[in-house]
Amino acid sequence: MPLTSESFWPWRLRPRVTATDDVAVPAQDLYAALIRDRISPALRAEGLIGSGGRYSLKSNTHWALVSFQKSAYSDRREIQFTINLCVVRKDEWNALRVEHPYYPEKPSGSTIYGCVMPTRIGSLVGDGSDKWWRVYHGQDVASVAANVLMNVRDAGLPWLHDQVVNSS
Repeated sequence: MPLTSESFWPWRLRPRVTATDDVAVPAQDLYAALIRDRISPALRAEGLIGSGGRYSLKSNTHWALVSFQKSAYSDRREIQFTINLCVVRKDEWNALRVEHPYYPEKPSGSTIYGCVMPTRIGSLVGDGSDKWWRVYHGQDVASVAANVLMNVRDAGLPWLHDQVVNSS
């Protein structure tokens, strides 16, 4: 279920657990399985390439990226994640790389590179507030995957396609 701005602070200020606390299945393992077994195959079926939470549309002219970002506050009991989308023309990216030789060959969908800024999926759905999902032991991971994929299919992919067309 998504984490809203109203529910962030109670979650952030929750009692912390120690690494020795018993967790049947660490949230990191649940998250990895969610991405590997549910999200990646579905995104590939939608025409994206990639794995491990980093995907892109096939394009000769643009980097059109879908990137899953885990919260820095995630731990073995709970992983929170959001989705970043980024589109940049490949020729513009290569020009930026000439100015900034330390930029990677392919941009990351979650990193701000000067004028190249990712867009959070939450800004494209609902009321436009930041949207985070939670994964923890005992949760129905299938419903999390369904909600993530619904948001990507209904808002994320159309936005990526529009950005590619509008910047061509």
